[in-house]
Amino acid sequence: MLRVPLNLASKPFFNNRKFYAATLLLSLLLVGLSAANLLLYLAHRSQSLRLNRELADQTAEARRLEQEQQEIWARLQRPETEDFLDLVDYLNPLIAQRTFSWTRFLNQLENLVPHKVQIVAIAPRIVEREIVVEIFCNARSGADYIAFISRLEADSDFYQVNLMSEDLSKSPNFVGKHYQLEVKYRVQPPRERADAGEATFDHAPGSVP
Repeated sequence: MLRVPLNLASKPFFNNRKFYAATLLLSLLLVGLSAANLLLYLAHRSQSLRLNRELADQTAEARRLEQEQQEIWARLQRPETEDFLDLVDYLNPLIAQRTFSWTRFLNQLENLVPHKVQIVAIAPRIVEREIVVEIFCNARSGADYIAFISRLEADSDFYQVNLMSEDLSKSPNFVGKHYQLEVKYRVQPPRERADAGEATFDHAPGSVP
């Protein structure tokens, strides 16, 4: 016997479980994405507020420093300040020269000069808080001059020895060459000068009393 499936109900029954399940899953996914976006927004907003506060603080600090700089420049441009700075520039080389001990320097140089080298002149000067000494000498041979240079370089108080000029000596009764040297001289600290029995000063080189 042939069976034909017939649904004679006026409102047929449909199975909506799959539809409801898919709708629920999509709703949960949408809620999760919304929550993630909200958390990201709050994090970025908090970071943006923090950066804005830091920028405002740095801007205020820059303005404060700029104002302090302007005040300092205004004080430095006063006539009395300019006179004081000129006085500082004038006094610093004088104070540095007071620390130069001719006795100690000449005693050292006497021990370093070879027998066949003749010292003609010595001219110390202050250059950027360093003592630069020009030494004019006569040497009978290049070997004697090299020996003098080697002794200067070996001494701990002399450094940066440079030959400035070399020419035939014009000194009477002297056969050899005339040399002009430039060497930097390290000033002995005040405590060492006091131990050596030399006069000391209260002011350090490059300072203002």
